[in-house]
Amino acid sequence: MKTVLTVGIGGKSFTIETEAYSDLKNYLNAFKNNSKLGVQGDETMKDLETRIAELFSTKIDSFRNVVDSKMVDEITAQLGMPDGQPYVKNARGESGQSADANMSGGSYNYKMVPPHKLYRDPGRHTLGGVCTGLAYYFNLDPVLMKVIFIIAFLAGLFGFLVYIILWIVIPRAINPVQMCELYGIPPTAENLARFAPMFK
Repeated sequence: MKTVLTVGIGGKSFTIETEAYSDLKNYLNAFKNNSKLGVQGDETMKDLETRIAELFSTKIDSFRNVVDSKMVDEITAQLGMPDGQPYVKNARGESGQSADANMSGGSYNYKMVPPHKLYRDPGRHTLGGVCTGLAYYFNLDPVLMKVIFIIAFLAGLFGFLVYIILWIVIPRAINPVQMCELYGIPPTAENLARFAPMFK
C-alpha cells in the first residue's frame, strides 16, 4: 500500500504517490536552480508546471488514475533541464544535474525528444499564422508555404476555402510551451524565455 496526495499542478488537480511527488519536487527545484533567469524564472516555472499538467493528463485514464514515479520519470526525461540536457535522477532519488546520457554509476539518464505539434504561429504572420505554422511543422521555409497558398488562391475558390478551414481547425499557440512544440525544440528555460514576450 502506498500513500497518495492530492496536489494542484498547473491549475489542475492530481492524485500522486508521495514518492512520485518527492521526485517531481526535486525535478522542479533542480530545473529552477539551473534556469538562472532571475525575474523571468517564476513565469518560466508556471509554464513548465502547465506543460507537466498537460502531460500528466494525457497519461491519466480510468485504469491509471494515480501519478506514480514511473510517470514522473517519463515526463522529466521528456522535458529535460534548462540547458537542453537530460535530467538525471540518481539511485537515491535525489535531484541531479544535466549530464550526458548513459546508464553507468547507478544513475538514470535520459535523452530528451522534444514534441512537435501543429499550431498557428501568433508571432510571424500576416493572416492567421496558418502558413508559418504549417511550414515549421513540416520543416519547410515559411516563404515557400506562403507562395504555395498564394498560387492556390489564384487557382480559384478551393485554395481560399482550404486556408479558412485550416485557420479554424489548427489551434493558435497561446503560450511559450506550445511555441516550443511548434518549432520542435525542447521547452528549456532559455527557449521558454525566448517566446515569453509574445504572450504578455
